[in-house]
Amino acid sequence: MKALRIRKTLCLMLACLMIAAGLPSCSSIKPAVTTSETTQETKREVQKELLNVDEQIKKLSNVQGNIWINEDEKYKSTLGMLVNQLKGNVSLRGSLIIATDDDVIVASGMRLKDRDGNEVDPHTTYEIGSVTKSMTAVCIMKLVEEGKVKLDDTLGDFFSEYSSCPFYSEVSKVTVRNLLRMRSGIHDFVNDPQGFWGEETGSELVGTGLPSEENYCDFFNKYGDKIAEQAFCKKPGFEQGTKIEYSNTNYTLLAEIIEKKSGMSYAKFMEKTVFKPCGMTDTTSMKDEHVTASIKKDAWYNPSNASKGCGDVHSSVVDLLKYHRALFGGYLLSEESMKEVMNFVDGYGFGWQQMDPWIMHGGSTPGFSTFNGVLDKNGKKIYVIMCANQGEEYVMQVIVPLSGITKQE
Repeated sequence: MKALRIRKTLCLMLACLMIAAGLPSCSSIKPAVTTSETTQETKREVQKELLNVDEQIKKLSNVQGNIWINEDEKYKSTLGMLVNQLKGNVSLRGSLIIATDDDVIVASGMRLKDRDGNEVDPHTTYEIGSVTKSMTAVCIMKLVEEGKVKLDDTLGDFFSEYSSCPFYSEVSKVTVRNLLRMRSGIHDFVNDPQGFWGEETGSELVGTGLPSEENYCDFFNKYGDKIAEQAFCKKPGFEQGTKIEYSNTNYTLLAEIIEKKSGMSYAKFMEKTVFKPCGMTDTTSMKDEHVTASIKKDAWYNPSNASKGCGDVHSSVVDLLKYHRALFGGYLLSEESMKEVMNFVDGYGFGWQQMDPWIMHGGSTPGFSTFNGVLDKNGKKIYVIMCANQGEEYVMQVIVPLSGITKQE
């Protein structure tokens, strides 16, 4: 769930991938919307070409193990070095896809077995952690478009049942917009357990150090359904809107709002709003047994009751590519909604982080780490998605060496 920290080294990686895609330096992301559409409309159905990722992968050439490349001449000058980096970096333990809206450039799965003992591939499913947040934001914005939620609605508009909680008056003023932008002041129930749950209860989770699998699962079996209520029981860390502070609690509260205003479970509304339109057949929400990738001996699979709305989705790099193509193609949200999503304040939008001219978001769970980045150049985009069973530091070991390709420009 915890987002990958943005580092300067990412700039190097992203620069190299621009070259790999045949793209020069770029401007910030703008969702593609035709001139015939109004800002309130979305395209009716995602183009089949955007979802035919499998067909595009079939056209790639296998160069070693589970590494496939696009042999189109426009990618030739840099793909050789990119493949060498993938072959030589023993830290890569997972699945990777690099693509545009038209092509898959590289697809791979290596040095990791799935739960059946087979080598992973682009369809292997992983916990994607905080990459979930952008999908939760899409669901909220869909409710905004339907007139069921307003961005300036407050928590008090949705959670009057907690009016007897000690800090209801302060927390009830927090807006949907500030939840989405990580500017609520509400403590993070995962990364600041004692600040959120209180000294005594928080200690049940962390004890004297990092939590174990047993106490982590036991804790959320006991308290997982009390997150919304507890948000009103602790004084916020700062006045909403005055600064940014990453908090998973914000997105769990958004998931609760989705249920209250849609009349559906969060998981069903996610499926209806995101998974189904995008043809994401590898993807689920709030299902603990769906992950097919294996984990390290000292890690564990994250229980869904510890990540609702902020990190519960399980997916593959193929499905995440479908999602990104649909979202940035203007098929899930209107142009007006996408402007809100991409309106970054202190580097954070609605479930996305900004490193101009790129936007991205990472995700970490006790067993997995995910990175994805998106770039736009005059309607041409490149998507970089990696899912691994290694921690952030190992993912960065894969990504950073790719910066050497920039020297070939």
